[in-house]
Amino acid sequence: MTKKFVSLLLGLSLALHAQSYRDVLQAVDNALSLQSAQALEEAARLMAQAQRGLNLPALDAELSASYLKDTPTMYLHFGGPLGLAPAVPMGTKERWEGSLILSYPLFTGFVVTASIDKADLQHRLASLKRLDLKRNLYLQSTRLYGAIYAATQMLKAQRKGLEAIEAAYEKARGLYDNGLIPPADLYNIEAKKYAMLSRLKETEAKRRTLLSSLSRLINRPVDDIEGLAEGAGVPTQEVSLKRAMRMREDLKALEATLGIRDQEERLAKSRFYPTLDVAAAIDKQGDTLRLNGDGYTNADRSYVGARMRYNLFSGFADEKRLEAARARKLAAKLAMEDYKKEIATEIESAYYRLDALESRLQSAKMEIKARDEYYQLTLGRFENQLADADELSRAIADLAAARARKSAIESDIFTQKATIALQSGLQNFEKLYLAP
Repeated sequence: MTKKFVSLLLGLSLALHAQSYRDVLQAVDNALSLQSAQALEEAARLMAQAQRGLNLPALDAELSASYLKDTPTMYLHFGGPLGLAPAVPMGTKERWEGSLILSYPLFTGFVVTASIDKADLQHRLASLKRLDLKRNLYLQSTRLYGAIYAATQMLKAQRKGLEAIEAAYEKARGLYDNGLIPPADLYNIEAKKYAMLSRLKETEAKRRTLLSSLSRLINRPVDDIEGLAEGAGVPTQEVSLKRAMRMREDLKALEATLGIRDQEERLAKSRFYPTLDVAAAIDKQGDTLRLNGDGYTNADRSYVGARMRYNLFSGFADEKRLEAARARKLAAKLAMEDYKKEIATEIESAYYRLDALESRLQSAKMEIKARDEYYQLTLGRFENQLADADELSRAIADLAAARARKSAIESDIFTQKATIALQSGLQNFEKLYLAP
């Protein structure tokens, strides 16, 4: 039964279509979260175009109709017969008016230019947020890919351990049949075999869960993966930091936010300036839709005009708005400076961790060599009845665990190198891992 299970797992792994690290990264564009961010970026772009319309003249067409209860009348008081005042009609009950108005704001206290600049910055911010999301999706995909690789290598190590313990069980069975070892030793090895089989199943379940998580993240089925990609060399810490300060999308997003706060300050200041509008209209009125007058007043009411407005007092609201805008701008500036320090600390810690992992890898290689030598020695001693079954089982399990640790460290080093590249910005990472 055990051999059938192992054969099934091996056959299943071979049948699955393995995807490379490059394939997974390219599939990140298919992520639903990234598609959502692209839609928001498009919305911000369209809003920026809409704001530019404020800088153009406005042309409006108007048509109004009304029906009066009484006819407009003028009474003349000049002492006629019987002292009655003559009534002179001044219009009709039915009234129509149509106009075509062209207006343009000559000066708005920089409201128009600040609003347009703010909308452009909001579009840039949405674009940078999408790119930073993509950078984070690359990071999440890399971690899942590395974890899947580690789980796959652990499976291989556990299978080797299972094969070794099955071989040991067959030898112990022969010794037991010849009365050379007690039943306890045989049962001990058999128990270890089933314990290792249980761990193998748990590792396979973990691996399948990780594959499902990666599939959901990139919105594409991932049945299996290939080995770890050979990335480019890791630059010095100083180079990585300079690239991050120049190219990191999240830092650029904070800079765009600071620009938006600056435009909000300009908008708040605009309340302290007068506004000047000009308008020209073709305006006709009448008692029918022909708009040819009503027989009493002029049909043509076309005009050219200008209007200036200046707020003298607003209950100190304008002053408080300006103070609030300046406070938000200062908060954005301080947040950006603090984030720069956070990035520097993050990169420094990443290099420390990479150095530690590379040291652990050397130690893991030496441990595998020592565990393998001890296993061979213990196996020979067991065959000559100089070691018991428990000692042999521990030697097999320790060798399998050492191999798994080495694979896990290799996975961590791969993930850490990719993380360092991502810490320098999306463009730098794609150049190293996705360039043809």
